[in-house]
Amino acid sequence: MKFFGSISSFLTILNESMRLLPKNGKLMALIAIISVFLSLCFSFLFSYSLQSVVAHMLVSMQQSFLPDPTTFNMPDTPDPNSPTYNTGFNPFQFIGPPALRGDFAILFAVEFTFLLAISIISFFSSISTILVSAVSHTSKNLSLNELFSTILKTCTKPLITTLYVSCLSTGYFVSVITLLVPLLMCPNRAALWVACLVGITACIFYLYLVVPWIVSIVVSVVEESCYGLEALGKGAALVKGKRLHGFLVNVFFNLVFLILSLGYMTILGKNLSPSVSLMLLAAAIPLGKIVQMVAYTVFYFQCKELHGEEIELPGSVHYTKLLITQLPNDMP
Repeated sequence: MKFFGSISSFLTILNESMRLLPKNGKLMALIAIISVFLSLCFSFLFSYSLQSVVAHMLVSMQQSFLPDPTTFNMPDTPDPNSPTYNTGFNPFQFIGPPALRGDFAILFAVEFTFLLAISIISFFSSISTILVSAVSHTSKNLSLNELFSTILKTCTKPLITTLYVSCLSTGYFVSVITLLVPLLMCPNRAALWVACLVGITACIFYLYLVVPWIVSIVVSVVEESCYGLEALGKGAALVKGKRLHGFLVNVFFNLVFLILSLGYMTILGKNLSPSVSLMLLAAAIPLGKIVQMVAYTVFYFQCKELHGEEIELPGSVHYTKLLITQLPNDMP
């Protein structure tokens, strides 16, 4: 019965989320458009830069490791008797000549810049969605100026909490990878199946583990002066008794993404270039993230209602506290 109750609560979260999206709909649409546009721009720049760097790396490799096609002479090897000959160990000597090492450095810089840009877009999209959803949940309107001013005033708190969450997530996956590496190095097939089973189990458990972490980000956005470790503790306290509901929300969104990805790979994946696939992925992820954060905002308010706590709206968004009390079932 408890599981069916969790299913019912999960469906209620999805239903309220869909009803919440049209409220302050112009702001939600603006957040979605800006997020998708910026993601597409950075994805296009990343794809173009990546192709250029890889092409230059191939040319550098050909010039470094192949003989000169005009003279058929191999590249000069260093003379051990030369005074400039270095006998010390160079950790970069296995990567290739200086030109190729420079290409690897550029490749790393391009990838790091892309991931950083996408993370920043996702961060501001998430806190904007949480703010608009929180205000919409209290049946209030929010102007564009109020949204921007509130983001500027409150972005530090969720940023600190997000960094804590990122560290926890990174530590979890590093631990899982450390456990999987010995299994993957075993030559027999049984070890490979065990590694796959452990990997799938670890991913499913992560969807359960991350529930209070995501709620802590919502807490950091909505509640005054609550962030970092305090927000993580508050998130863990709020989800007591409703953690399974949040887990079902995570499973639902990940299943939808998995089904859409498999459908795309089956129908269109073979006919489209990797660059186009990257662009479509860059457009789909921000939209899914927005809907997920709306659902988690609704889930946060359900947790507050369960514990009889107050609703807070941050900063300049008509700072409000509303006491939530659960009415007895026999009251009219």
